[in-house]
Amino acid sequence: MTNGAKYLKGGIVLLDDAGTVVRALPMLVNPASLQHSFEVKSMGEETGRSSPLRLTGPAVETISFEARMEVSDALARGDAVAIDEGIRPQLAALQMLVTPTTAMLDANDALQKSGALEIVPMTQPLSLFIWGRTQIIPFRLVAFSYTEEFFNARLYPLAATVQMTLRALSVDDLGYSSRGGAIYRAYLRNIEASAARVANTQLATLGIEGAL
Repeated sequence: MTNGAKYLKGGIVLLDDAGTVVRALPMLVNPASLQHSFEVKSMGEETGRSSPLRLTGPAVETISFEARMEVSDALARGDAVAIDEGIRPQLAALQMLVTPTTAMLDANDALQKSGALEIVPMTQPLSLFIWGRTQIIPFRLVAFSYTEEFFNARLYPLAATVQMTLRALSVDDLGYSSRGGAIYRAYLRNIEASAARVANTQLATLGIEGAL
């Protein structure tokens, strides 16, 4: 740390339907970079009339990153879980973001065998990407992969490189009045507050004084 600065960890938090935290998964090491891309939602050329400036909703934000995970420090401390399974528990926790639980599968199988007309959707907890207090983003994991490296005697990995692509979920996806919608609106308000801090310039600075 420099000058007493407090360095935060990024991570993922899972909320149940009541908005209660189910799990908090901090990153072992923050990724060195985040790639943000935005798909603008506008009228564009979707209709016969010209509406190039008319937005139909928040832009669809996608966040991609690569993160390095290893347990060398935990092994040095004699951590029992790291010694036993290496980095596998952390990878398994991430994998469960895209996989229904066995309880969900068993419940649906029981419904099918009973002749139920409706199968209960296997709904995951609401996932939040945490990148500091002002960047808490509801998301859906759209791509996830990892490469395991260096294995212990039981063939559990001691390190891994993880690639993740997250699609931010807005009020269009979650509903305006839902818990997730409120979290997204708070995220958007923080973006607006940051944008407002950019000083407005004089047109003369741009060399177009009197042109507009």
